[in-house]
Amino acid sequence: MRLLLFDIDGTLISVERRASRSMLRRVIEEVFELSIPQEFDIQLGGKTDYQIMTETAQKLNLPVHVVEEKRQHIHDLLTERTAQLASTATIRMLEGVKVLLQECSECEDIALALLTGNLETTAYLKLRPHGLDVYFPTGAFGSDHTDRAMLPPIAWQRAQEHYSSIYGYTLQFHAKNTLIIGDTLNDIRCAKAHGIKTLAVATGPHSTEELYAAGAEFVVENFADVRTIMDIVQYF
Repeated sequence: MRLLLFDIDGTLISVERRASRSMLRRVIEEVFELSIPQEFDIQLGGKTDYQIMTETAQKLNLPVHVVEEKRQHIHDLLTERTAQLASTATIRMLEGVKVLLQECSECEDIALALLTGNLETTAYLKLRPHGLDVYFPTGAFGSDHTDRAMLPPIAWQRAQEHYSSIYGYTLQFHAKNTLIIGDTLNDIRCAKAHGIKTLAVATGPHSTEELYAAGAEFVVENFADVRTIMDIVQYF
């Protein structure tokens, strides 16, 4: 059985940029009890939520230990604000995504899971407006570890437990039967840290050329050509 580990933002969905960054800015300001200069740019790009908070603190010369000390508070704030933000008005499902997920879910030799920098709570909140949450019974999340590269083993363990219970026999997931699907260089770096192949989609911040140069084994413009994508995910 093959395991497909999907990123969310820029891969499955696109969150309205201004609304998303405004929400994140407000959370950071509340956590650190300050006002961020309007010109300050919060860098996302496939990072985990706690990594974003930590790097933002460093750039603003704020005490990084606050992120760990207020971890639960950050979790609660991000969950609450994402719930307020998550709707079809601010979240767009990317082309071909639902057809692709439906076809994958109907293949007995394909298992679906998430690998995302989002918290587990916010991941499903973002997927729910377009009904994408039902395709992902498990995964690894930014709430599991600050470093995205540490998430694949967590995803493997959870997927093994879930799908083994579904199929009634023990499944083993590893680098050879796993494909990471994402839109950023961090998705590719995460995959390479474990010898996993990557299907990169140029629906995020990087061009097909940049994604190939970073080492992605497969690169597509988008998921519009579902037949081509299915050929990749079934025979990688």
